[in-house]
Amino acid sequence: MQSGWKSYFIFSKKEQRGIMVLGIILLSTMLLGILLPRKKTAIGSNQSMPLFYFDPNTIDSITAIRLGIPSRQVTTLIRYRNKGGRFYDKEDIAKLYGLKKELVAQLIPYVTIKNFKKNIDRNGLVKQDVNKNLNEWSIDINIADEKQWAAKTKLTPAIIQNIIRYRNYLGGFTNLNQMKKVYGLGDANYYLLKSHLKLGKLNNTKPNASTMSFESWKALGLFQDREIVKILRIRKENGGRIGWKELVILFDLTADQAEILQNTIQISE
Repeated sequence: MQSGWKSYFIFSKKEQRGIMVLGIILLSTMLLGILLPRKKTAIGSNQSMPLFYFDPNTIDSITAIRLGIPSRQVTTLIRYRNKGGRFYDKEDIAKLYGLKKELVAQLIPYVTIKNFKKNIDRNGLVKQDVNKNLNEWSIDINIADEKQWAAKTKLTPAIIQNIIRYRNYLGGFTNLNQMKKVYGLGDANYYLLKSHLKLGKLNNTKPNASTMSFESWKALGLFQDREIVKILRIRKENGGRIGWKELVILFDLTADQAEILQNTIQISE
């Protein structure tokens, strides 16, 4: 029997065979790792999100993300369309800057471009195509009322009222970028609307509180219908006169609302 440290390096034939087998297994594993690298999941793979047919001219951002399009390219797509850009052929999707070739190849078979055909009604007039609304409608931000904003946009009533209040506060918009400051509108909505916004001429003549109609009071965006009826009744009882302080106290207006009222119409203290 060997003694000392050398005894730790002496193996039986059985142990030697085991070491050799283990070495072969380790070596084989390393070679397989080199020769057969792990397959990477393709970009935009539909294993987790199945692809489906879509029109790049009408698709929204959520649906685009579901197709595997990266958020940066989704933003590029929306901006391109907002500037009047259109996709005419399936292959045009490849022109979307930053979109990888692998994903383009997967998406092209699912692209469907709708034809923009004019519809003629029974009177022989061209009916407005729903698809045309994406690029052809417009709204004058200096004269549009709540009904026009609601009919032409998908903005909430609260945001529409904020637009009108801010317009009244300014005495009218002088540039489109002022719309960014409307409370609740947000950059996303602004850029979606920008290409459709028109800046009409300002009407510098302020309406007089003594002669304003129901519609004129309504356009201020400060009072509800029942409150306007009350204003008209009080004005009639006072011989056509109504004061700014009276309205502020009567309807408990905020400082901002009171300033809008004073700057927008001709009204006595």
